[in-house]
Amino acid sequence: MKSLRIAVQMDPIQTMVVQRDTSLALMIEAQRRGHEVFWFTPKEVFYDSGVVKARTRAVRVELNDAKHFENGADTIRPLDDFDVILVRQDPPFDMGYVTNTYLLELSKALVLNPPLGVRNISEKMSILRFPEITPTTWVGSDLDALETFAKRYEQVVLKVLYLMGGEGVIKLKASDADFRGKAGAFIKAAGREPILAQEFLPAVSGGDKRLFVLDGEPFGAVRRMPQGGDFRANLHAGGIAEGAEVDDDDRRIAAAVAPLLKREGILFAGLDVIAGKLIEINVTSPTLVQELKRFSGLDLPRAFWDRVETMRA
Repeated sequence: MKSLRIAVQMDPIQTMVVQRDTSLALMIEAQRRGHEVFWFTPKEVFYDSGVVKARTRAVRVELNDAKHFENGADTIRPLDDFDVILVRQDPPFDMGYVTNTYLLELSKALVLNPPLGVRNISEKMSILRFPEITPTTWVGSDLDALETFAKRYEQVVLKVLYLMGGEGVIKLKASDADFRGKAGAFIKAAGREPILAQEFLPAVSGGDKRLFVLDGEPFGAVRRMPQGGDFRANLHAGGIAEGAEVDDDDRRIAAAVAPLLKREGILFAGLDVIAGKLIEINVTSPTLVQELKRFSGLDLPRAFWDRVETMRA
């Protein structure tokens, strides 16, 4: 395989949590294979007279808490100079994020995950395509309609649609005297965007599962466990990761979602699953591959680059 020139569009490299960062693991594996690795942030991408460019820098990376990167000089390069561009910056998935996908779409590089697929698969909204494998869900901004939905269940979870890591997620009881006040404030804070509500699944006390899907096939899984009385299992919200096995429910869910992922060209996705129910389809910057390797020995970055090299052969 010839050496590839690979650029990673990501959040600033100095903000990485070294022992947990999936982008870092992907970059280290690309470097190990002899590929050139560069990085840039979305803010450093611009269109100039028919050419999409970015302020980039070559980088050497390692799994070292004391010093995990060494940058080369900043250089403005056309994105067409790269063979592969990885889209790895975290949400919020706002219009800045969307606009950036329009710019990336103009590049001749292989962009993964593809900009169109990233736009089409909203991480929380895309589950509405699969009501048979998801918790009962409501989306909207009408407080009366939300209250009617919530009264069907002992508790509901309200979510802002385009954040990540458990941000903008609360749990309410419709029977509480202040339900309308809290839910109304939540809707108001979301502004012009609707919110998502779901029946609360008590099984989350036993953790939720991150199911890794590579090229449409289940690859492995990690369980996230909530801590300190918080119902959210996200690591950003204080949850901890544990080993997990891919079970029949996971395979059923992956098989249901695979045609959508294939159609949109999504190579690497992370499905969030609670008690056999699909909660989210993560396609912007799925995480936890370092934890997967520690718990199971499964090396997703190696398998990922095996496939990318085949695509660029």
